[in-house]
Amino acid sequence: MNRHIDAWLILIVIALITGGLLMVLSASAVMSAETPGAEFKYLYRQLIALGIGSIFCVATALTPIRKIRQNHMLFYCLVGIGLLLCFAPVIGTEVKGARRWIGFGSINFQPSAFAKIVILISLAHFLHIWRGQLDDIRVVLRALAIPAPLMGLILFEPDFGTTLIIASLIVFMMFIAGLKRQYLFGALGGAIVLGIPILLMEEYRLQRMKHFLDPWSAYHREGYQIIQSWIAMHNGGLTGQGLGNSFSKRHFLPEPWTDFIAAVIAEELGFIAVIVVLFLFCALLWRGFHIARRARDAFSMFLAASLTMMICAEAIFNLGVVMGLVPPKGLVLPFISYGSSAMMANLWAIGLLLSISSEHRDVPVDKGWKAAEEM
Repeated sequence: MNRHIDAWLILIVIALITGGLLMVLSASAVMSAETPGAEFKYLYRQLIALGIGSIFCVATALTPIRKIRQNHMLFYCLVGIGLLLCFAPVIGTEVKGARRWIGFGSINFQPSAFAKIVILISLAHFLHIWRGQLDDIRVVLRALAIPAPLMGLILFEPDFGTTLIIASLIVFMMFIAGLKRQYLFGALGGAIVLGIPILLMEEYRLQRMKHFLDPWSAYHREGYQIIQSWIAMHNGGLTGQGLGNSFSKRHFLPEPWTDFIAAVIAEELGFIAVIVVLFLFCALLWRGFHIARRARDAFSMFLAASLTMMICAEAIFNLGVVMGLVPPKGLVLPFISYGSSAMMANLWAIGLLLSISSEHRDVPVDKGWKAAEEM
């Protein structure tokens, strides 16, 4: 068995995290300075999440991927319990009408960040067993039943955006597993048919879509962040105003260290820095798909490709929100935005990719992984 840790992937993630810590400090220190001693509040929290996430990452990278696969039901049940606890009195935390967190006081944890990964692990296990049989509608329906319980809990929180992301990742994984085109189009059609009523069920979702199309109609409400983000990016120009010199983060952008941290990057470091961020995520996409291509078995290939797509798609979606190209969802910019649960979950995903890469084959997956499995 080949043992090889993908050094390029580690370097890419370190570059993203280092830049992210610098920008979290830059974006939050000024706002927190109003409270003496709180300048490094969000940086400290991000460092704690980074430490815990690094433990997850290293422990997973050193664990044979077959062990992860064998324990997929344990992960599934633990995440399911976590999602249920979001609705429990005292333990569950409600913020703006949503119950997506568990914890006590200032310590909060978002189970849905890990649910995405756990669903992908369980689905990859199922598709590995039934590989080559996705032309049978019964197998397809059984595959779709795997994520349904967790997705139902997430939707009930409510978190329509995360549910939509998980659904997209499921379709992606089933597509690379060989889902027939008619089933693929049927799934997309079904998602649209179900998604529109769910979108219309809540007034705030409809308003969010309306104000995305015309943010100026809600300048002081839902459209405010997008417009201020545009202004910040315009002020940054090509090379930026200089690190720490963002005017928007001081006076206009609310909590700029979270979803809209890319606007601070653009204003302080310029369009060039945004291109560098895009380049790093493209590099991560390259390494993730390279790992998937050389995976030892179907399970590893499905999981590696889907985890890579999860991280990179969330990054592109976040940047699209900041630029006003897609409706706002509340997704962080992976490894860069402040967000403890997201940082830990994404580092766990990197650990899984490293575990898969450590057991890669010399022959790419598209040149005979079936023969390798039978050895």
